[in-house]
Amino acid sequence: MLRALFILIVLTLPFVSAASEVENKITVQWNSLPGESLNQHKIKFAELKGKVVVVDFWATWCEPCKEALPHYMELHKKYKSKGLVILAVNEDDSVADRDAYLKKTPYPFPVFADPGRKMLETFGVAAIPTVFIFDRNMKPVTFVRGFDAKKAQAIEKSIQDLIIAK
Repeated sequence: MLRALFILIVLTLPFVSAASEVENKITVQWNSLPGESLNQHKIKFAELKGKVVVVDFWATWCEPCKEALPHYMELHKKYKSKGLVILAVNEDDSVADRDAYLKKTPYPFPVFADPGRKMLETFGVAAIPTVFIFDRNMKPVTFVRGFDAKKAQAIEKSIQDLIIAK
């Protein structure tokens, strides 16, 4: 049911912003992670301060999401030592599908479930995949909905700019 809702949103509301955006200012405020990481990569919210943070909303039934995750693995490898933290937030209805996927495809960064879709709501996500990028002060800098080569380049450029701006 949720999958159908996301597909409907993607098809009927392609111009709806994934976050409150006025004059290119994104207003996303959050102060906690959605529980424990599903894949044993432990992190506390307080540890994010001073880091460039990427938050990716994804699901196993979403093909662009599964295309994006390997890209985030590469970004993690490339920029982790320079202060990048990637957090993946899974929005699957099926715990079995999610767990089977994560067992087959492990990721080197924390992957979270989103009980009750609270984080999805906090971020105002209209469709997945959606990725948010935060600066070292936890200020939202940009978000990107969908995934393709052009968007992958834009995401990496944003990360590079924030890492250099240290």
